[in-house]
Amino acid sequence: MEMRDVKDVPVDESLINSGDFFGIIRLDGLDPMLAWGMGSVTGHTTIAHRIDGVLHVCESQSKGSYWDTNGI
Repeated sequence: MEMRDVKDVPVDESLINSGDFFGIIRLDGLDPMLAWGMGSVTGHTTIAHRIDGVLHVCESQSKGSYWDTNGI
């Protein structure tokens, strides 16, 4: 990945809708290897979901040494 000068990109929460996708890469653990193997710049994905007007960012994960919780 190319270095970027931008470190923080503020987003107005009102612009985020249920079903919006967020691609994530954590530069530790397996994400860099997964991204390289897939030819991608993400290693993990999440979606936005509004419940009673409150924004939640939801992800699926499995319990292991890296994540301590199973589920969504």
